[in-house]
Amino acid sequence: MSKLAVNAIDIFRHLADTGIRGRITQKFLSGLLRLIHPRAKVVDENLKLAYPEAPSQWRKDIRTAMYDNLAWTITEILALQRNPSQIFSWIKSVRGIYSVDRLIDEKKGALFLSGHFGNWEIMAAWYAQYTKRLGHQMYVVAQGIHDKDISAYIDGLRHNMGVDLLPSDYSVMKYAHLLKSGNHIALLNDVAGNGKVIVPFMGHDATNVPGPAVMAMLSGVPVIPVCIYRSAPFEHEIEFFPPVEMPDEKLPREERLRRIILECNKAIERFIRRRPELWFWLHKRWRP
Repeated sequence: MSKLAVNAIDIFRHLADTGIRGRITQKFLSGLLRLIHPRAKVVDENLKLAYPEAPSQWRKDIRTAMYDNLAWTITEILALQRNPSQIFSWIKSVRGIYSVDRLIDEKKGALFLSGHFGNWEIMAAWYAQYTKRLGHQMYVVAQGIHDKDISAYIDGLRHNMGVDLLPSDYSVMKYAHLLKSGNHIALLNDVAGNGKVIVPFMGHDATNVPGPAVMAMLSGVPVIPVCIYRSAPFEHEIEFFPPVEMPDEKLPREERLRRIILECNKAIERFIRRRPELWFWLHKRWRP
């Protein structure tokens, strides 16, 4: 079954392009998603939790727009395979890049924090190619999926876009060493965690992945939230935000950890509240 899925993706890879071919690909994928409406119940429950006052039609519209964004996300990733350098023409504006450029000039490490928002893969591809042009190293932490064939295929697409990957099962000490050595590492931090660190997300308690906060504490590098907004097909805006405020080192370790995670959650919430249709509402973010 997984090989059939890979073959299907590969067919779309050869069809997808900018212009009319891209629009046809997106329309097909969007229509398919609307037809099967994957995890529609999860999406609706998440939206009810995050926006309790919103009417049911609004939730339905957001779900439809989310499917459309996901279809464009897939289409753009596949279209970029033809010529990865065209990413620079797709990014129409970048806000807050000056502080990041300073870190690169000073060869200092940074931990970039984002979520499954907009076209997060395109954002990673842009920054990976951008830093390489400046002679700097950037990695993305890759969370593999259960199907090894599909996971390997997706990683191949990422490599072709210029993205260097790190496995998610690396120890935090290895991550911290890379950060201290001046490397930049990007990760997505908007999914439920298996640990017992519970802090609010979008106004409700949620389990959280503690790894990014631990990396920040061990390495001492800034944690910089970043997101990408879709303005049109093959047109995006990227925004880097001020670093997450670090708590007083005199506080107990667990309290410092909790406060960092809370601030990271607040940063991602700001992305979502601005453009809720661009977030991946299919995750069970508030699972028990």
